[in-house]
Amino acid sequence: MLMRLLKLLFEPGAYLDHNATTPVHPEVAFEMSRVVRETSGNPSSLHTAGRTARGLIDVARRSVAEVLDCEPERVFFTSGGSEGNNAVIKGVFDAAGGCGHIITTKIEHESVLGACRQIAARGGTVTYLAAGRDGVIDVADVRAAIRPDTRLISIMHANNETGAIQPIAEIAAIAFDAGLPMHTDAVQSFGKIATRVDELGVEFLTLTAHKINGPKGAGAIYWRGDTHWTPLVYGGDQEQTYRAGTEGTHQIVGLGKASQLAGRRGEAELRRLKGLRRRLIAGLRLIAPTVIINEASEGSQLPGTVNATFPGVPGIRLLAGLDCYGISVSIGSACTADRIEPSHVLLGMDLSAEAALSTIRISMGSTTTNLDIVYALWALRHVLAGDPAGFSYLDPEHLTEERIRSPHSYLIDLRLPHERLLAASIPQARLMSHIGFERYISGIPQDRDVILMCATGIFSLGVGYRLANAGHPSVKVVFGGYTAWRGRYPKLIDRLIMPVSDSDVR
Repeated sequence: MLMRLLKLLFEPGAYLDHNATTPVHPEVAFEMSRVVRETSGNPSSLHTAGRTARGLIDVARRSVAEVLDCEPERVFFTSGGSEGNNAVIKGVFDAAGGCGHIITTKIEHESVLGACRQIAARGGTVTYLAAGRDGVIDVADVRAAIRPDTRLISIMHANNETGAIQPIAEIAAIAFDAGLPMHTDAVQSFGKIATRVDELGVEFLTLTAHKINGPKGAGAIYWRGDTHWTPLVYGGDQEQTYRAGTEGTHQIVGLGKASQLAGRRGEAELRRLKGLRRRLIAGLRLIAPTVIINEASEGSQLPGTVNATFPGVPGIRLLAGLDCYGISVSIGSACTADRIEPSHVLLGMDLSAEAALSTIRISMGSTTTNLDIVYALWALRHVLAGDPAGFSYLDPEHLTEERIRSPHSYLIDLRLPHERLLAASIPQARLMSHIGFERYISGIPQDRDVILMCATGIFSLGVGYRLANAGHPSVKVVFGGYTAWRGRYPKLIDRLIMPVSDSDVR
């Protein structure tokens, strides 16, 4: 604890976005590194090097199966949760003749919703069930949605934004009575709460490694074996012909090791996270009495997730403000983090768009400590006190040619390198990065209006806070970023690129 305190004093920060992804556990990284160094064989090859790689994959398969409490041959490796969800939903639909009806919910991960949209575009039909204000699906709504042509029910086990745990065992029982397969996206629940497949009663379950301190790019499908489905990826005999392609041995080993470690943490970790969640919520209510916690009842709530609405305070401002203190949280899911729009999950729970845009998600995991919670609450109190002095927004309409060319303006382009390749930078702009922006601050003139622009306005908001907090008297962030500005002045960039004489500059 002393070392942790010293680190926080000299390198302040807290990673509180574990539902987006988790830090790789040192033991996972060690095992993966060892495999990369020592195991070069193709797992499908018959020689010793190949058999060695195959053995490592088989061990990892058993580790995943132990957490699911199933036979290892029921586990099929994928690149992650999104591929798994697409493989199951499209695979069952295609095996049923490419027609029929699917039941899902409005609060699913985008990979499920995207697969369902594709099915609808191909002639299928989809029913999207709404959640209650607590984020939980009504079992009666599932039963009422079943039709003679229903092919699959796909409902997530635990929601990535609110942490609401769905009554999967009850829904699976309804599906079984109706002779239908049940799929659950367990990306957020696997390794955190019990996911024993026989207790859940599901036909399919999908999971990923990077939510449990494993690597990105590795996941798995559980298949009970009673419902036919067609592969998403063809071209080889890997994974019993259900997922073609040479297996990424080191990635799969990472998933196996992460599963093993998560299984060991078990109930003790669950109790620890429940305690952290209680302290965090109590602290939020103390510093922001109007805060609304969007949650399910205690027995139906992931302990590491807190979804909080701060009425009248834009979530993007909270995210940017906390980022100035090295604290990582989320607004909506990570897959839509580059767009300022209401979370479809919160809208699916009947929250207003205004409330959804004033909501942040704080998610904890195995590396989160009491000190992280104390520090985050301290920082949030400062952020809620308001924007720093000198900070303001600039409507893209007001970023005119005259303002850009003015000697009183100091324009900074914070877009990523590939974004600058796709759309030319304003010639008058200085090219900087939002990553490690502090190294630029001393060279930015204090006597000019600093105008910050990134692609969407999100990166520049965080940088604007940092610059204003450092004492700059005039920091302006272009609302909506480069995209909004180009939409308002589509031809101005061409004029700005053309050389002008000094007499043209006003």
